[in-house]
Amino acid sequence: MEARFDSRSKDLLQYAFDLFPNRDYLIVTQPHTVAENSLFNKFTLAQKKSENTFSHVLYIFHRDYLMEQDLSVSRCLLTDLDFVKDVIDDLENKDEMFDKIYESCCNPQSAHISLVARVADQIIGCFMISKDINLEYYKSHFHIQDQILLNEHERKGHTRLIYSVINPIFEKSTRFILKEIMRLTGNTCVYFEIQDTTVIPAIFYEMIHIRSRRFPHFLDRKWDHERYVAEGKNPYEHHDFPVDG
Repeated sequence: MEARFDSRSKDLLQYAFDLFPNRDYLIVTQPHTVAENSLFNKFTLAQKKSENTFSHVLYIFHRDYLMEQDLSVSRCLLTDLDFVKDVIDDLENKDEMFDKIYESCCNPQSAHISLVARVADQIIGCFMISKDINLEYYKSHFHIQDQILLNEHERKGHTRLIYSVINPIFEKSTRFILKEIMRLTGNTCVYFEIQDTTVIPAIFYEMIHIRSRRFPHFLDRKWDHERYVAEGKNPYEHHDFPVDG
């Protein structure tokens, strides 16, 4: 494609699907050494399997993503819950997630806020954030000051992402959705905690990894948000902890 038409490359997709009205997907492969043009910015890059020896990369585009300009984010309402069920139906913790989303919609005093992303009145993603966080814990256990000027952010502008589910067709709009969530809730900093069993959502790749602080005298103990006391142990019992060096 000529460089002067590169910025309008997406216009070709609409005509391509119009020529094949019974097709829903557009698939493109190219060598991994070839630079992406602006057209592929709208495609989803399929992850390779470990046993795959094919030298090309695979891009996938669904016709519904042509409506990305109609994507919007709003608070989750009780009338949205049936559609939310469909979005999270394939998840292992769908019951727990739905219960928390339902509680946040019904209870104004809930500690959480639920939001949904929709396209043409169809819900394509749901998210849950907290109304407050333990900022002192993050400051003492992670090097958040390396990435955030805390004095430039209001205390109420910090939140934690708890759940994030989005239709893979619209994964390319994850950054826009995250920005809308922050705008609607008045937050400027979003945190997301990773545990050993955490399933990494697509929104994870829009975030920055923060180094944890090192506590040499607690290396032999399980560490939690609060102080950990082993069963049968006196929390004030004196221990000689090894020191570095």
